[in-house]
Amino acid sequence: MNAESKRLTSTEITSLCAQYHQDTLAVCVAKHVLATVTDAEIRSLFGFSLKLSEKHIELLTAIFRAEHFPLPNGFTDEDVDLHAPPLFTDSFWLKYLHDMTIHGLSGYGISFSVSIRRDIRDYYHQCNLDAMEIYNRSLDLLLAKNLYVPAPYFLNPKKQESITDLSYALDFVGKQRLLNANEAGNIYFNLRKSMVNQSSFNCV
Repeated sequence: MNAESKRLTSTEITSLCAQYHQDTLAVCVAKHVLATVTDAEIRSLFGFSLKLSEKHIELLTAIFRAEHFPLPNGFTDEDVDLHAPPLFTDSFWLKYLHDMTIHGLSGYGISFSVSIRRDIRDYYHQCNLDAMEIYNRSLDLLLAKNLYVPAPYFLNPKKQESITDLSYALDFVGKQRLLNANEAGNIYFNLRKSMVNQSSFNCV
């Protein structure tokens, strides 16, 4: 590998800066939750999440300093009031962490795929493993507390059918067809995002 190829590429710089902002924000959120949450299991999970975010920030900082690249202007303790009253219920925070982990997994996958240097790829590989651990723990906890609503279930089809008519995509005119599994799944995940957004306006 020549000297030029050891430099950070534009996509690597972009993803590293984005990850720095996201992890510094995650630290602020986790500190507020730990200062206000009452459920011991949820508190433990956010404590674990905080340690991972702090580890990521430490690794990102080392990468930036080794490249003589200025640290991004991320979030700090000045951006969170640890004496503020609880903003949301404990159950909301558990759902929030789970949903943010889903976004994190998508982001880490993209960042990994646009990285060239082996050390950067190794970093995102570990981030993916960390995120999957939080995903599993948060989902297990949601299921145990009966707080998780799964995507719709479909009856198994009796036979394989192919789409042969353009009207399948133009069903908003005339007789409407039933939703397919892909459409139902997309609506489900969009509704979940909307529920989190709506809940953010309903402070406890």
